[in-house]
Amino acid sequence: MKEEKLVKLSERKKKKQILTGTLSLPLRVGERAWICYGSHTITTTPVVHIWEVSTEGILFETRNTVYELNYIFNPNTEVMCA
Repeated sequence: MKEEKLVKLSERKKKKQILTGTLSLPLRVGERAWICYGSHTITTTPVVHIWEVSTEGILFETRNTVYELNYIFNPNTEVMCA
């Protein structure tokens, strides 16, 4: 039998970021999130998990950070053209 090397992965605590703003693009697992807040726009590392979605905000996790994004306005307000 071959000798196998096992790599122990440490439980690394992720940074938590709480922001009030909006998402520029729809949030999708495997893709980066674009968050606009104040006069800034940030791009995250790829999303690995979306934990909670509500009309007040969204909680999601990227490779490096857990984001709690509180919406400035109700994101369900859309304009659709026929």
